[in-house]
Amino acid sequence: MLDSPAVPTRDSLLMSMADIAQLAGVRRPVVTTWRRRYADFPAAVFEGGAKPLFSAREVCDWLVRTGRAEQDSVELDLCLHAFSTVGEGLPPRDLIAVVTSLVCLVAVDGEPLADATPHELRDRAEELDPEDMFLLTEIRSLPESSRLLLSLVDELIEAAWGVPGAFEHLLTGRGRFGVRDLAACRPEPELSLLVAKLTGAAERAGHSASLTVADPAAGAGDLLIPLLGLLPESCAPVVRAADSDAYLARLLRRRLIVHGVPIDDQDVSIGLELAEESEDTAEAPDAIVTQIPYQPAENRSAMAVLDRIDDIAVRLAESSTGVVWGPADVLTGPLSRYSPEERARAKLLASGLVEAVIRLPGGMLPFRPGYETALWVLSPVRRSPLRGRVLVADVSNAQLTTAVVDALVTDVVTWRRAGHRPVEHTRTHCAEVEVADLVEAGGPLVVPRLPTVRERRTEVPRTVARVAELESTLARLADARQTRRPRVRTGMVQAQPTVPELASIGSLIKAGTVSMVRGARLDPRDIGAQGTHRVIGPEDLGSSNAVPGRWIDRAVLAQRYPRATLTEPGDVLVTLSPVPTVMVDDDGFSVVEFPVRALRISAKGRARLTPRLLAALLTAAAAHRSDGAVRAPRRLEEWRIPVLDVQTVRETDRMLATLAERRAIAQQELAAVDALTEIAVTGLTNGTLTIQP
Repeated sequence: MLDSPAVPTRDSLLMSMADIAQLAGVRRPVVTTWRRRYADFPAAVFEGGAKPLFSAREVCDWLVRTGRAEQDSVELDLCLHAFSTVGEGLPPRDLIAVVTSLVCLVAVDGEPLADATPHELRDRAEELDPEDMFLLTEIRSLPESSRLLLSLVDELIEAAWGVPGAFEHLLTGRGRFGVRDLAACRPEPELSLLVAKLTGAAERAGHSASLTVADPAAGAGDLLIPLLGLLPESCAPVVRAADSDAYLARLLRRRLIVHGVPIDDQDVSIGLELAEESEDTAEAPDAIVTQIPYQPAENRSAMAVLDRIDDIAVRLAESSTGVVWGPADVLTGPLSRYSPEERARAKLLASGLVEAVIRLPGGMLPFRPGYETALWVLSPVRRSPLRGRVLVADVSNAQLTTAVVDALVTDVVTWRRAGHRPVEHTRTHCAEVEVADLVEAGGPLVVPRLPTVRERRTEVPRTVARVAELESTLARLADARQTRRPRVRTGMVQAQPTVPELASIGSLIKAGTVSMVRGARLDPRDIGAQGTHRVIGPEDLGSSNAVPGRWIDRAVLAQRYPRATLTEPGDVLVTLSPVPTVMVDDDGFSVVEFPVRALRISAKGRARLTPRLLAALLTAAAAHRSDGAVRAPRRLEEWRIPVLDVQTVRETDRMLATLAERRAIAQQELAAVDALTEIAVTGLTNGTLTIQP
């Protein structure tokens, strides 16, 4: 290692090519390309071994000069790299504690760090924190040789334009320090903003000089801080929080102090519960934001989650609001029918405490991308005419963008809260539903959203007119081509908006209406361009049966995969990965490859379902995986399709058959046009063909 300069700064630091890639937000091979392609790319300071090292300052200047990074952003990222590289021998968890304590020390007394000795810093800490509530222990653990660390903290504060920005940048980049348990509990920023806005605390703060916010499982305060950021300067917040980890509780105390929130040991307590409250309901929190701490699915107790929500709900006064973020399988998923867990959830919903239930996209906890989550908004009502009703939303197949966040907030806060008239607002994502109907139906807490008044008056008639226009166009094309094409007439008209009866695929399987054939796990070496049975995997869905695909020999199938089942004509093939896709296997006798599954309509189910209709309904019900999630938001068994009467089934199947025939004719014409285009262009290019005038 190179010797530190007389006055150590981050400019003396070195970084590897992997570090450069992380700093620039690109993949590692891109840096190799830059180094080879651009003559002005900084030369390596140290070339020995397989890991060349570069001057961090020279690299940052090059990134800014070439427009690949912004000056302010790269300076902050360089600080994080410096802390993760030069940790004075401290373990990562201790390093974060020490650095955040130094930032907090500057926030409280306003003095710089670079020229102070460790002894002077300990004296400052003892004066500011004599009871060791938030930083004294951490400052005492500061190594004697810490000149570089102190200099880096000063530079971070300068680069972040202040102490709060420096503290937040440290916690935003906490994953770069290698502390996975601390980084794993950090939600996506959009989720934190949604939780904060749903409380309505910002609006309430405009009419109050003080507001009390609480979080009984605060962690590092990732839900509390965005909420405090929404409050105006005229409102002095009072924070009450708790966490069972003393490390996180002390970190949260420092974070609140840096943001100008005065606290004591009762405001942020160490344990599973908030500090004892007064009997006076006036001291009840105005807003509670919290998450149900993550537990693996096999260790997760639905009853414990519901009991936790009940404990939070009883803390709310009449005008208070609580937002609870937790596992979707408990908050919105199907629970065992008539189980204690289902009865407990139904009791909570019927109590009038639950204002809204929102199923969220996947990936809201980046370090646990497979963890599916949901929100419950709690707002006690006793005499509201909307008691007994609840808002339900499912945005699991959307991105939680700013527009989606604002729409969800508008849907909820304008529903039954004071100062708003529900009839004067349309809902973008939420549907209003009777709690009794929701509970009686069983299954997941998800309902279809009916068209709004505006949509019924404008969009639906426009859609009907568009259908008639398309029918007229198809009829005209059929006459013009003098081709045997069936006339398309759907008979669609505007209907009165009603909530259709829905049935899940799981319930249809249980009732014997359909059966499921699971795909076989096949060795790729057993699949080829020739064989007896066609193999249908995720990549094959959607392709025509006439197109040559992948095949497997009958003898190989019987010998190596005796439990594999061949499809029957009319089986509906479904896959959820990589994207939900549905296809009808008209020919049958194919081999379904995992993760594709086949749904087979039984003899008794043929009056209520046909293959074409089932495939169309499944396509409409498909729940797409959002960016950041590792799986679809719902299992196939949880997909729900409408239960149609026999007459509607017959007419819909007739319409789908006609449209399928017209689609086949159109595809043949398009295929011929594409083939002719390719032949003509190829022939003209290679000189084998010409066009005579």
